[in-house]
Amino acid sequence: MLKWQIVLNQNLLLNQKESTKAFTKYKLNNGEEIEYGYGWHLKNINGIPTREHGGSIFGFKSMGVYIPGKDIYVLGFSNCDCNSPTKVVKDIAELALKNLQ
Repeated sequence: MLKWQIVLNQNLLLNQKESTKAFTKYKLNNGEEIEYGYGWHLKNINGIPTREHGGSIFGFKSMGVYIPGKDIYVLGFSNCDCNSPTKVVKDIAELALKNLQ
C-alpha cells in the first residue's frame, strides 16, 4: 500500500492532469460541492485536507487516510466484516497531525 501511495505522489500511475482530476472536489449540477474526486473522498482533519479511501469484501474491510500536506499515510485492515477500521484510522491520523504541530 505504501508503494501505491508513492507512485500516486510521483505521478507514475496517473499523470499530473489525471491526479488533479482525482483529487479535486466537484460540483453537482445543482451547484452543491461534494467531497469526492475520481475515487477518493476528499475530506479534512481539523481543516487539513485528507484523501481517504476504504473498501470491503466478504470478511475483509480496509481504510486509508493520506494527508498530502504532511505526507502522513495511515492504513487499517480488518479480517472481520463486523468491525470497520475507519474510526481507528482517522483517530490515528488526527493524533499524528497533533504530534507534528
